[in-house]
Amino acid sequence: YKAFRSDSSFNFFVFFFIFFFQFVVHIIQAVGISGWGTCGWINSITAVTSNPGVGAIMLIIAAFFTISAVLSIIFLKKVHSLYRTTGASFEKAQAEFTEGVVANRGVQNAAGQFGAAAAKGAARGAMGAASGNQM
Repeated sequence: YKAFRSDSSFNFFVFFFIFFFQFVVHIIQAVGISGWGTCGWINSITAVTSNPGVGAIMLIIAAFFTISAVLSIIFLKKVHSLYRTTGASFEKAQAEFTEGVVANRGVQNAAGQFGAAAAKGAARGAMGAASGNQM
């Protein structure tokens, strides 16, 4: 919502990044690899042979995770097509990120403190080396 409201390429990229990992979790849950704590197809088919009631419930859960993964892909494609119609690009997202980082007071303060600490450390090192050479 924030990406659409502010027409921000960077916010779109954040959305795509997070949503991609959510999609990966849907796929892992739908597959159901043994030992991973999932109720997907592999574990549910295995469970049907040992306990049909539990296996049936697990099959339903696997079906819902599969539907969720498919709907996630459809949603992702729709958002991506809307993203492309806004004229946004990866270069624009990089520029927005750079502008946001440079203009952020917290980042500026942290960079200033880091620079001051590095300068003090370099000065101490130079002083220590200079006093070590005299002996």
